[in-house]
Amino acid sequence: MMHKSAFASARAQKVAQLPQPDVAEPGSEGARSLRALATDPHVIVLHGTLLSLVRRDGRDLTARQLTAFLTVYMDETTHTVSSLAEMLHVSRPGVTRIMDRLVQFDLVAREEDREDRRRVLVRRTTRGSAFFRDIVGLARHAAAEQDQGAILT
Repeated sequence: MMHKSAFASARAQKVAQLPQPDVAEPGSEGARSLRALATDPHVIVLHGTLLSLVRRDGRDLTARQLTAFLTVYMDETTHTVSSLAEMLHVSRPGVTRIMDRLVQFDLVAREEDREDRRRVLVRRTTRGSAFFRDIVGLARHAAAEQDQGAILT
């Protein structure tokens, strides 16, 4: 089990290894680079999907909550809090907080593992399945709009 301060230190090392962004002064190479990234079709679809989610009535999910939710629904394997923590590179207490919120919204359910009562299984719910289908629909719509825009230009 990784101690919280050791986990934070390992996370800080990973962040330090990431490439540092350019300062994007107008007209600079950095600004041109950002404009190029902003026109990437994948980024446009991601933005359109997230924009549609934000504009909807309902509860908003943080990036971590949405990522954990999508991981549960996109992968057929049975997930535990521990497996999600390892996969997402988030501490188990962090995943527990994420799951608390997702359970509150009825997007996932917790279940005690009958074979090992120490393990907590994360299960899909009817409401979560409907939300997942909605997200897929929004992403498809954003992709279609991006494709349509590419045809027009």
